[in-house]
Amino acid sequence: MKLNRIFTVSGVLVLLLILQSFSFAQPTREREGKSGRNLFEINLLPVSDSLDCYISFNIPYDRLIFIKNGEMFSGGVQIFFDIKLNNKIDQRKSYAKTVMVNSYEETQSREKFIEGLIDVRLANKDYVIHPSLKVENTNQIINLDSLALNFSRTNQNVFFQPIVIEKIDNRCAENGLFKLVNRNNRIPYEAKNYDLLIPVNSNTVNEALIKIEQPGQVSFNEKLPVQITENLNLSECEERIIIRTGKSSEKTHYVLVENFNKKLSEGPVTVKIIDGSNENSYNLSVDWINKPITLMNPNTATELLEIIYDRSELLDLYKSSNQLKYKALVEFWNKKFPDREFQFNEWMNEFYQRADYAMKNFSNLANQIGAKTDRGKIYIQYGKPDEIKREYSSSNNIVEIWYYKDLQKEFIFTDRTGLGNYTLGK
Repeated sequence: MKLNRIFTVSGVLVLLLILQSFSFAQPTREREGKSGRNLFEINLLPVSDSLDCYISFNIPYDRLIFIKNGEMFSGGVQIFFDIKLNNKIDQRKSYAKTVMVNSYEETQSREKFIEGLIDVRLANKDYVIHPSLKVENTNQIINLDSLALNFSRTNQNVFFQPIVIEKIDNRCAENGLFKLVNRNNRIPYEAKNYDLLIPVNSNTVNEALIKIEQPGQVSFNEKLPVQITENLNLSECEERIIIRTGKSSEKTHYVLVENFNKKLSEGPVTVKIIDGSNENSYNLSVDWINKPITLMNPNTATELLEIIYDRSELLDLYKSSNQLKYKALVEFWNKKFPDREFQFNEWMNEFYQRADYAMKNFSNLANQIGAKTDRGKIYIQYGKPDEIKREYSSSNNIVEIWYYKDLQKEFIFTDRTGLGNYTLGK
């Protein structure tokens, strides 16, 4: 129990530093470049003389505070919103959610997250939202940045901000049309298809020209029809947020841009929606959300390539300036693997994900850089072994044997000091 308390307190300190800088996310020109610091995502759907405003959040498990309850670990959040109109509280909303996980490892996951949704119907006026957040297993309530919502101006737009969505792949498909990606209005940079749903605030627009641009390139330029369905709304289904049709007589008009992200690179992206004299433009961001940590330092990332490539192949990388080295690194990997469906390079990602694992698990007193240990190098080259056996030799050395069944390879590492410095046998 003492260890659980230490984990909780240290986690609180880290979480407070992170959450105090969080705010809302909207893909507008004013907030461009801040997507990495957002906690909430706001999406709007037009409804007659009002707007349905959906505020969603997404917090990775490693940003929550878990404590052990029996054999399980529990953590969660409470979120409060004061919605003000003319400096007076117009509405108050709150949300609470708890999750249970089976292991400490899950509590450290960046891949799993807690997400939720609050919906508010607002008039075409100007509001200010004041959010606060309480993390379960702490006594801290954190006041977050407020956000001004100029709905009187927003409602003049024919095309509302695009909503990043994907196809539903589970039982929620029976109830919904799409799943909200819910990554703070960011487009995840990965080898996976995503769509854009663009609400249309007009009954007379039949089609729209969609242009998706990044600096120096246009990745999408096509006219698409406006689709009409029973009024769309967002709701939760099996720990997901889905977009589904309601039972109201209202209709929702929208444009659907499918698989739009295949050729997008990391960085800012502009979505322009045009119909005659009607044009709206929104700035979004393509972010490598779970980028390997070893890629954060391009110099280290370049040095690690010597594990699988000759140094002579890397000379141009070493010569590139620090400011351009990451770009040169991406170009290096793209030249090695040019035939890809997505701009995202899965081979590059796999290499540095393995490097991250090696850094975390194979460092020792003799070599603090786990990726450069013998076990780290083999892991990076061949991935996770199918089987690992550990034995003791006659001289009390620790012997670790890695088996790769499909490759028909076996590697024997020996720790002669007892300090975790395993060396590969010849």
